[in-house]
Amino acid sequence: MHKYFILSFAYFVSGGLGLLLPFSNSHITLVWLPTGIAVAALYRWGTRVWPAVFVGAVLVNALIGSPWYLALWIGIGNTIAPWLCVYLLQRFDFHPEFDRQQDAGLIIVCAMAAMSFSATSGVVGLYVAGALSLGQMGVAWLSWWLGDAVGVLLAAPLLLSLSRQTLALLIRDQRVVLAWLAVAAPVAWLAFFQTYSLIGHPLPLAFFTLPLIAWATLRFGITGGSLAGLLFCLVAAWGTSLGRGTFYLPDTQITLLLLWAYMACTILTGLMISALQAKRAQASAIVRDSEAKLRGLFELSPMGIVLTDLQGQFITFNDAFLDLFGYQRAELMNLNNRVLTPRKFLREDLAQFAVLKQTGRYGPYEKEYIQHDGRRVPVRLNGILIHNQDGQEYIWSMVEDISESRQIELKLKLAAAAFDSQDSMMILDRHGVIQRVNQAFINSTGFSAEESIGQTPRILQSGRHDAEFYREMWEHSISHGGWRGEVWNRNKAGEITPQYLTITAVKDEHTQLTHFISTYVDISERKEAEEKIKTLAFYDHLTHLPNRALLQDRLKQAMAASSRSGKYCALLFIDLDHFKRLNDTLGHAMGDLLLQQVATHLLEQVRAEDTVARLGGDEFVVLLTGLSAHKFDAASQTEALAEKVRAVLNRDYVLNHCNHRSAASIGVTLFQGGSVGIDDLLRQADLAMYKAKESGRNALSFFDPEMETVVLQRTALEADFRAALEKNQFVLHYQPQIVGSTHLIGVEALVRWAHPVRQLIAPTEFIPLAEETGLIKTLGLWVLVSACQQIKRWSTDPQFCKLTIAVNVSAQQLRARNFVEQVKHALLATQADPTRLKLELTESLLVDNVQDTIEKMHSLKAMGVSFSLDDFGTGYSSLSYLKRLPLDQLKIDKSFVCDVLSDPNDAAIARTIIALADSLALNVIAEGVETEMQRDFLAHAGCHAYQGYYFSRPLPLAEFEEYARLQVAR
Repeated sequence: MHKYFILSFAYFVSGGLGLLLPFSNSHITLVWLPTGIAVAALYRWGTRVWPAVFVGAVLVNALIGSPWYLALWIGIGNTIAPWLCVYLLQRFDFHPEFDRQQDAGLIIVCAMAAMSFSATSGVVGLYVAGALSLGQMGVAWLSWWLGDAVGVLLAAPLLLSLSRQTLALLIRDQRVVLAWLAVAAPVAWLAFFQTYSLIGHPLPLAFFTLPLIAWATLRFGITGGSLAGLLFCLVAAWGTSLGRGTFYLPDTQITLLLLWAYMACTILTGLMISALQAKRAQASAIVRDSEAKLRGLFELSPMGIVLTDLQGQFITFNDAFLDLFGYQRAELMNLNNRVLTPRKFLREDLAQFAVLKQTGRYGPYEKEYIQHDGRRVPVRLNGILIHNQDGQEYIWSMVEDISESRQIELKLKLAAAAFDSQDSMMILDRHGVIQRVNQAFINSTGFSAEESIGQTPRILQSGRHDAEFYREMWEHSISHGGWRGEVWNRNKAGEITPQYLTITAVKDEHTQLTHFISTYVDISERKEAEEKIKTLAFYDHLTHLPNRALLQDRLKQAMAASSRSGKYCALLFIDLDHFKRLNDTLGHAMGDLLLQQVATHLLEQVRAEDTVARLGGDEFVVLLTGLSAHKFDAASQTEALAEKVRAVLNRDYVLNHCNHRSAASIGVTLFQGGSVGIDDLLRQADLAMYKAKESGRNALSFFDPEMETVVLQRTALEADFRAALEKNQFVLHYQPQIVGSTHLIGVEALVRWAHPVRQLIAPTEFIPLAEETGLIKTLGLWVLVSACQQIKRWSTDPQFCKLTIAVNVSAQQLRARNFVEQVKHALLATQADPTRLKLELTESLLVDNVQDTIEKMHSLKAMGVSFSLDDFGTGYSSLSYLKRLPLDQLKIDKSFVCDVLSDPNDAAIARTIIALADSLALNVIAEGVETEMQRDFLAHAGCHAYQGYYFSRPLPLAEFEEYARLQVAR
């Protein structure tokens, strides 16, 4: 609503001001600005605001006292004329920005045409009202028409172009505006407010305002030009109405013509300059836009673009061209085309250059460029010859990196080669119809290309897969992009073979399915190989029984079934008695025959659902399943079958015409579900089997948890023992060796285990374990080195330097090839006196390889080491070997000394040993002397060296040294 008010008010005020300059009568003025305001409002706000124009026009005419009917009549004419002008402007595509030259002429023509309506209706109304005579109507019509037209041309362009941006520009450049006013004011005063005579009338002075209008238009556009023109025209009309200025003449008609001519020039000057300026700005914008687009294409082009002179020197290039080489921009600017081109392409470059000179363009052709790192990049080039304003010639070149396209070509070649590979391939459309097959497909199926194309893969179906299988296969191919698996296919000849099928779904860039690629590989040989591998992997090659791996799998299945049914299962561990003796005497071939016959007999005794397996060697395992759900009944069932098996195996076997008697020991364990692991079950059955062997062989034994407890304790002890060796938890105790009653001549070093939990552990608990595990060699070496270290320490003490230290040597130590070197190294490393070291050997060492033992003893004897034969009389000593051994001492075993006073046999053995030692010139010492009477008996028999609890128990080092000092004090 505010627009209506503003428009009516503006029309009324501007009209009132215009009527202050009347011409001929009160209704006709020199310039009628309200028409320009009306045209601008109707154009910008729409013709719907015409009532505001009508109201403003009626009020203006009422203001000068016109009758109501005349005011209404003139108001109608003054409303229709602006509306008609706007209609014509819109009809002929008028641009209010005046960015075209035709826009200036268009508004002039439309204004003059439309204002003829208001002039005609107004003059007719005045004539009818009696305000004009018939003779005055011509001049009045012309004045009305020109006044309205000039008003449109002065006000409409200004109001149409007026905006916040143009006002902001005027305010921002207010210094320019003030400067313009400073120049325009004196020019307007001289031209429009001075009184001039007819002689020398300075009419041209008025046209000095035109450069000022041009200045305003060029600086501020159509808004500035229109505003300047409006000011000058109003001032000219005002001065002329006052009878002054260059346009005032006595002849009123000439004065008006001059004034209107000036206004027309002013209006045309502003509009034309504005149109030209807009055209120029538009052209500049087009040029800038074109340059920006070209620059964008130049910079953003994925292809390299380069400008060179005729010598190949680079003038300018884009980033894509720079990226081809890997140089910095400044580096590349100092290079040229020839430097970056391999020599083999220079001839082609010259040929292309010749074509360029003849035709103005070259290429496309392919070559290579040398990159910064020396690598070569393939490119495709084409270009044109251009001339600059000075006539100099340059070359614009397009350079395309074709590395990727060459890779694509290579991939296409590889794909073609792959399609013609050894694997059968066919290409299907999205409906599953065969489109193409390769030669391998033709060879493998027997179907020619003509017979296959247009068919579906159903021609290969063997009948071994149902419709559901194929449906799921194709659904998976579509949803997951492919499928792979084993299928059975039939060829044209009807042969069915296993094949590995791979289906790949091909989709376009819109992820729409287009084709399928199917590859078939004949896996007949692989299937056969898998069967062979399965046999080798899960079956014993000698007996063809399941091996350990398959047995474990069967055990898992049995455990799962037992968990579901609650029934017991049993495991029989069978070991052939004295099987090693057969291999050693008759050979391994005979042993293999026995194993094969045993396997046959075992299979004959069990049910089809049971499993007979061979673990290796002469060990067999029988797995019984589906026994009773009651443990006692299951045990009875198992015992009955096991006894049956034992009886069957206890027989004479004919092995290649040789008779051989064999039997077996069987261990049994029961299980229900999976509460016990597979390895634990096999261990339990194995323990029970060894229990059967301990009971005399050819026996049957059920697993007893106490067996496992003993084994676990031994396993824990072995782990602790190994850790003790690493952590040096062993210590030496020393037991004195006495001559007579108190004379200390030496000690025996006895090892003890200082366990962190069990405290001190006697050697009877861990020496057998060390012997079994082979760790006795490590422990024995530690004892030897520790004894040598102690000899070295005592060598500086007069009280202990004469003492010898006896060290026990195990059979495994002595049999070691490097035993002599170990003893020598211990003596050298510790710098111990070899004569203070005594090595104690047991009689069991004399059973095997006596010659090797004698040689090692002689080697150490040469160094000064002495030897004592420990536990003499308890073994199997040969007197012939005894005299050959370089011994220094015999030690009477404590088993004889213990009962020497009560058992005549022990007493006789003791005397015999003493006499034998005397005859062989050997020293003799008795161990285990615990009473004075035992000592006296031995002394009377001729033995004067003793060792035992009568004198002292084995003592730690500090306690022994204290003991020795007390002996000296006595």
